[in-house]
Amino acid sequence: MITAVTGGIAEGKSTVMSILSEMGFKTESADVFARAIFAEPEINKSLARIAGRSSSITSLELRDAIQSDDAVRRQVNSLIHGRVMERIWASRADFVEVPLLIEACLQGQFDSVWVVTCGSIIQRERLVDRYRGMANIDLLLSTQLPTRAKVPFADAIIRTNYPLETVRRCISEALGNRFESS
Repeated sequence: MITAVTGGIAEGKSTVMSILSEMGFKTESADVFARAIFAEPEINKSLARIAGRSSSITSLELRDAIQSDDAVRRQVNSLIHGRVMERIWASRADFVEVPLLIEACLQGQFDSVWVVTCGSIIQRERLVDRYRGMANIDLLLSTQLPTRAKVPFADAIIRTNYPLETVRRCISEALGNRFESS
């Protein structure tokens, strides 16, 4: 059984994954797989072409291209997502962090979906702390669905705007539900 863990940027997905790992579960990250795929020379050349570049492309350049052109985003997703899913299945992980799960319509590929949320106010506070000096947090947020749009897909909702012990308890409850429903 494989569970996708999703949610918005700075909402606590990494914290949840760390707790699951401490509990002995095998965890992976779609972003880690995507970065490895991005670094492959042939893939990087293809991504550069998609973004209108003649040579290799950096992740920041690709992010800018994706944010400014929906057609580029769709082509990049088409190139990367299938390869990421292949690596996810090969990893045999129990839990996989997939930030863009709903945006990529991948939720049906998993046995269950957990949505991690801290609420939009705390999310913004965390983003300001993380990206001091970033001019436009709204632009960054606009590349993902709001977490409230992801919640209807959730088999469990993990709230990270509480003390860590409460988050652990929420994870334990969700784990109980995960095994009861299988």
